[in-house]
Amino acid sequence: MSETVTPSFCPNCGAKLKPGAKFCTSCGFDLTQFNAQLHQQATQRATQQQTVQQPHQPNPNVAAAKNYSTNYFSWLWDSIKHPSQTDIKANKFFGATSFAISSVLIGIISMVGLYRIFDAISKFESDLDSFVNSLGEAESEAPTTPVPTGNGFTIFLKVFIIALIFTAMFVLVGWLIRRYMLGDEHESYLSFATRLAGYSNINMIFLLLALIFIALLNALAGGALLFIFLGLCSTVYFVGYAYAILEFNQTRGMDKIYALLIALIVNSFLSMILMSIVGASVL
Repeated sequence: MSETVTPSFCPNCGAKLKPGAKFCTSCGFDLTQFNAQLHQQATQRATQQQTVQQPHQPNPNVAAAKNYSTNYFSWLWDSIKHPSQTDIKANKFFGATSFAISSVLIGIISMVGLYRIFDAISKFESDLDSFVNSLGEAESEAPTTPVPTGNGFTIFLKVFIIALIFTAMFVLVGWLIRRYMLGDEHESYLSFATRLAGYSNINMIFLLLALIFIALLNALAGGALLFIFLGLCSTVYFVGYAYAILEFNQTRGMDKIYALLIALIVNSFLSMILMSIVGASVL
C-alpha cells in the first residue's frame, strides 16, 4: 500500500512545507500524526467503496430452488400437453415432486369433501327426525352417522401420508415388473417414477377441478362431480401405468401382457389394504 503524500501547506498554520517534511518549520506541527490520520481515512473510504460496489451474492440454495421449480413446471406443462412425448431424461426427482403435489391435493380434497358430506348427512338426519316428530310418531333412536375424528389438518395429514405410501408402493411394483420381469436393467426407481408421472400428470388438472367443485357446489352435486373426476384420475393413471410397462422393448422374461396383469393384480390387493387403512384412520 502506498504512503500518504505530505500536504504542500501546514494544516495548522498554513506555512509552505518541504516535500517529505515530518514537522512544520514554522509552527512545529507534527505532520506524521496528520499523515497517519489521512492514511486511515483513505483506507476507510476505499473499504466503503468496495463494500458499496461489491454486487450482492444470491443465496445458492434459493437460486437452486428457483431453477428447479422453473424447470419442473416447464416439464410439467410439456407432459400435460404431450404425455407420450414426456422427457424421460429430465431431473429424476420431477416424478416424486408430481406425486407429492398430487398427494397434497388428494389430502385437501379429502378434508374438504369429508366435512361437507358429513355435514349434509347430519342435516338430512336432523330434518328427517324433525319431520317424524311433527307426525307425532314415537321418538326412536336413529343410527348416528360416523363423523371424522380429529381436526381438518389431522385428516389432511393422514390422507396425505397414506396417498404418498399408496403411490410409492404402486411405483415400486411397476418398477420391479419392468426391471426384473421385462429386463430393463437401466431403469431406476426414481426414473420410473418420473416416467409414470409424465404419462399421468394430467391428473393434476382433474384433481384441481374436483377440489373446486367440492368446495363451491352443494354436497350432492359436488360429491357427484368429485367421484367423476376421481374416476377420470384413476383411468388416466392406469393408462399411464400400462404404457410405462408395455412401451419397453422386452429383452427377456415373461410376456409384457402377463407382466402388466401381475402388476395390476398386486396393485388391486394393495388398494384394498390401503383403503381399509384409510377408512379406519380417518373415521
